[in-house]
Amino acid sequence: MAQAGKRPAQQARSRLTQRKILAAARDALAAAGWDGMTVARVAAAAGVSVGSVYERFTDKDGLVHAVQHDVLDEVDTDLRVAYALLAGRDDLTAAQLIAEAVRALAHQMARHGAVLGLLVLRAAADPSLRARGNATSELAEELFTTLLLARAGELGCPEPHTAVPMAFRAVFSTAMWQVMFGQDAGLRHDIPPDAEQRELATLCQSYLLRFPAPSAEGTREDQ
Repeated sequence: MAQAGKRPAQQARSRLTQRKILAAARDALAAAGWDGMTVARVAAAAGVSVGSVYERFTDKDGLVHAVQHDVLDEVDTDLRVAYALLAGRDDLTAAQLIAEAVRALAHQMARHGAVLGLLVLRAAADPSLRARGNATSELAEELFTTLLLARAGELGCPEPHTAVPMAFRAVFSTAMWQVMFGQDAGLRHDIPPDAEQRELATLCQSYLLRFPAPSAEGTREDQ
């Protein structure tokens, strides 16, 4: 039902304007960071007045929250689609499935990295941003672990319900570090993104498919 006082054509134009503003805000945030993403800059890029931005978003913080929801809604949808497709791939071996699960997660993080990194860093001081970000993190973990635990019988680790979430954390933490700091991470060894993704997949395959080395406690007992 059309909103009272607005004709369908007006509503369509309003939605289009809002999409233009959000797209311009995402671009400005990625290109200029928090300080450079001014309402005036966003309005100019979107081809609207500053007043038009404030009609839809209370202030700069409100605009950033809307950008975060816009980006993470896309990530959520794309992750659901990617993992649903993988769940139907009965032709993949366990090793191949692990590699594809890692690739799907890393791809989505990198795809929106320029904006996600700034939002994650900002979320440290903004509980609302942090709550929305945590929701996507929880979804990613659920999708990743559900996919691989469905093949738990093919894994070599003795406790897959612990090991698979640990594998997720290894991939997610590495991807988040790159999203937040990129080439300025301050790490000694520069690993290209494609090599990093490949090595993460190998790490997870080795951890989940092979029997683990003796624990530190077990090693001491044998001495």
